[in-house]
Amino acid sequence: TGELATAAGEPEEAARALAEASALAEACRAPVERLLTMIATADLWAETGRTSERLALLEEARAIGARLGAGPAVAGIDDRLASPVVPLADAPVLSVREREVMHLVAQGLTDGEAAARLSISPRTVGQHLRSIYSKLGVSSRAAATRLAVEQRLI
Repeated sequence: TGELATAAGEPEEAARALAEASALAEACRAPVERLLTMIATADLWAETGRTSERLALLEEARAIGARLGAGPAVAGIDDRLASPVVPLADAPVLSVREREVMHLVAQGLTDGEAAARLSISPRTVGQHLRSIYSKLGVSSRAAATRLAVEQRLI
């Protein structure tokens, strides 16, 4: 629910849900769940302008992912570290995750390929795309890509 709240622009709810998820992952000694929660929290920090905290959390998550042998998660972290964070005030249309999905779609990746890169399901990619289409007022990948590039959203 933390990722959904982040995407919905509800940072307080997202922070609460992600803190609960992190505590549960710690209590259950579930390192992969902890890693995924850290990544989602870093996405929230990007949305709310907490860039130094985001960077520190991504670096810690990357080290954990490498120790766990979680290649797709590490690749997703590397993509986040390489991507500039656009403050929400400068690009209020798409969430961080939606921009990531749009960036991969613009490169010609399928939903499945984008999902693997972002360590999410293809269905979640499809949900993000529907949200992107709605926010941009388009009905296709090509139109969303064109508009996202023209408006420098990705």
